[in-house]
Amino acid sequence: MAKILFLIIGRHKPSSRKRVLASTGYLVSRGHSVEVREIPRGLPGRAALFAGLRRFDLVVVQKKLFGPLETRLMVRLQPRLVYDLDDAVMFHEIERNEPLTGKFFRRFAGMAARCRGVIAGNGFLAELARLARGVDESHPSVIVLATPVDTEAIVPRVYEKASSGLRIGWMGTRGNLSHLMSIVEPLRRVLADFPGSELLVVSDGSPGIEGLPIRSKAWSAVEEAEDLRGLDVGVMPLLDNLWTRGKGGFKLLQYMAAGVASVASPVGINAEIIHHGENGLLARDASEWEDGLRRVTGDVDLRRQLGAAGRATVERDYSLARYNRGLAEFLEGLM
Repeated sequence: MAKILFLIIGRHKPSSRKRVLASTGYLVSRGHSVEVREIPRGLPGRAALFAGLRRFDLVVVQKKLFGPLETRLMVRLQPRLVYDLDDAVMFHEIERNEPLTGKFFRRFAGMAARCRGVIAGNGFLAELARLARGVDESHPSVIVLATPVDTEAIVPRVYEKASSGLRIGWMGTRGNLSHLMSIVEPLRRVLADFPGSELLVVSDGSPGIEGLPIRSKAWSAVEEAEDLRGLDVGVMPLLDNLWTRGKGGFKLLQYMAAGVASVASPVGINAEIIHHGENGLLARDASEWEDGLRRVTGDVDLRRQLGAAGRATVERDYSLARYNRGLAEFLEGLM
């Protein structure tokens, strides 16, 4: 039995909930003792945290990029340090529309190089970690584990002949609404040809799009699964840059787990998750988005086929059960 400490960015953060909090019970079932703590912001809290690192056999730092001095101190106090990330945190400047100075990349390189192991949310992040560590893709210290979906909590929808309009849905945080805005015109043209249809936005923010049949709904953990099952089509548009190539494709996996036909931009892990025409559709530009949306909205049999294949993909490759096994085996191997 090992004593494992997870240092997370916040219990309310999606990545903390899906990549850490959902897995602690499984690790305990394998005989480990697990603690989860939020990373303090102030110096006194950090000092107290660092002083207690020696009490654990393994410490997993989730996403936080510590400065070089703190990183060296943590590794000195706890050699079995693991870094977990599911976003391109090394390119935060792009997310914040700041000049790319490299400060965050240097912090990432220091964390990735000094930790005992790295858990990456996709292949792009894993490759950056290997470059920082100076190892190739066969090295066991870096593993790819996409943010998983609980396939027991999200069950697939049932497709029936629609008696009225369809519901195209987007689920995400308000910080990602700019991606949805990139397909407004294709959505406008497609929805205009399907009377009674709507765009449902489930988020902590509203896109404020005029002239489009749109309904905004606040995200709720209690209602999330039913919101997903209520969709006819799920969309995940992404602008292509270094930040988005590091995304984990989680909302896409949620749509697919719910048996919802999905259309997504072929950016980052999305292009790995979706096999075009088999378990979803990929769209690179406005023309392909309009074509893809028309295909799925106009054909219930295609929606049923893509939804079933998408669900099978998640069950096979991206389920919480599979993630838990991979996480446990990786951590146990480092110990």
